[in-house]
Amino acid sequence: MSDGTSCLIPSSPTPSSPSRRIRIVTFNICGIRNVLQFHPWNVCRTWATMFDMLDADIVCFQETKLQRKDIEESMAIVPGFEAFFSFSRYKKGYSGVAVYTRDSVCRPFKAEEGITGCLESFDLGSNGRKLSYRESESNIGGYDYVINPSDGQEIDSEGRTLVLDFRKFVLICVYCPANSTGDRSHYRETFLTTLSNRIRQLVEIEMREVILVGDINIIRDRIDTADPGECVKDGDNLDFKATFARQLLDTLLVPHPSGILVDVCRLLFPAREGMYTCWNQKINARPGNYGSRLDYLLCTKALSNICSAANILPELLGSDHCPVYADLQFPIDWANKFMADPEDTPRLAARYFPEFSGRRSILEMFKASGPRISVASTVPLQVEQAPGADKMDKPDRNVENLTSTKVIHKRKLVPSSNGTSKRSNQQKKLTAFFKQPPSHSSSTAIKEGGDEFASDTEESSFFSEEISRVSRAIEESGYAGSTSVTVST
Repeated sequence: MSDGTSCLIPSSPTPSSPSRRIRIVTFNICGIRNVLQFHPWNVCRTWATMFDMLDADIVCFQETKLQRKDIEESMAIVPGFEAFFSFSRYKKGYSGVAVYTRDSVCRPFKAEEGITGCLESFDLGSNGRKLSYRESESNIGGYDYVINPSDGQEIDSEGRTLVLDFRKFVLICVYCPANSTGDRSHYRETFLTTLSNRIRQLVEIEMREVILVGDINIIRDRIDTADPGECVKDGDNLDFKATFARQLLDTLLVPHPSGILVDVCRLLFPAREGMYTCWNQKINARPGNYGSRLDYLLCTKALSNICSAANILPELLGSDHCPVYADLQFPIDWANKFMADPEDTPRLAARYFPEFSGRRSILEMFKASGPRISVASTVPLQVEQAPGADKMDKPDRNVENLTSTKVIHKRKLVPSSNGTSKRSNQQKKLTAFFKQPPSHSSSTAIKEGGDEFASDTEESSFFSEEISRVSRAIEESGYAGSTSVTVST
């Protein structure tokens, strides 16, 4: 791992046949600006290091609490990863989800913001109007067209969902609304119903494999909370399963007769108690593990058959939630089927944001084309000869150990005989600018190539005299901000 860090998650069991592992991690970080301040992420405080420590290929964040205008380059441009964001449209510091995908393992072919498909995509119609995702020809599918566009935009206005298509499966990262105050029950039920219908359309109608990850904000069973009695009281019903949200989740999950998704953590740990992912920080409930399980990794039955590992990571801090992960072992011949070409990366990716598009890394800047600059032992600055370039005229005097040079065709200001500056059509050596006026016999050579060289002793003495004279001239003139200094000889 980078920066000398080690993976925090045990390796999956080695499969019997060759396979490609994809590790998915979901984490409600309760504010993207704060999570890197906590152990163990504060060791290096970079997102790439965090993802490497998790050994994750797909990282799904909920509750980023970030607005579009506040996103920083370090969040949007993570080396080796593509980033996708959904922001709350109206409320500041509220909700928000993000997904990071490792370039070397998987890159989505399509990406959408929202669950209804009613938000604007990056595709234009024939009249120049931006199309919604469900109107676009490159949509992911599974939409509930009964929802009118205005209602759909309202459902998706809080930045709660990202949908990514990897061809072999569709990933849905979601932050479902809670109902802690009791006044958002209608919005919550509408959102959960829309989410359930979209998943069923994808699985049952379009025959897609689906992975649903995130903070579902539903306690599935009594075993998933330290205080089931409190949950019953909040629902005003003695039956734990009687709430709308739990009934809807139950019908979506196996072993319900109409279930289409599998809870992979419960699949591997069916009777494990205390497998909580969220704790009340106001009462410091985490040390005593007095919490609830609200964060899930759910997938279709076929994908659950290739799940080699899944678990919670309660020892990792940074939020009132903890990360949850799952490892899926895909056939090795599928390795390249999760990889869209870089130029086909969905336009929702953060690297296409106007403030970040066209940015180059420092390494890429140093790889820019052009002549390479090197330091020679006998000349202060030389430019290496480019292959196939014309050779310069040889100097009149033989100078040992000079590297071959290439003319840089850039016009510079040089001193003229009348004391004014003019541009030269031919490049001259640096020493030519500070030489004493040439004699009549050597003027032709200087005019043609500027390649007259003085001896080392003459150069050193003349440079010192000229520098001293120019310094005195500047001090006497009292002008220190000039863009050019004319040196008369």
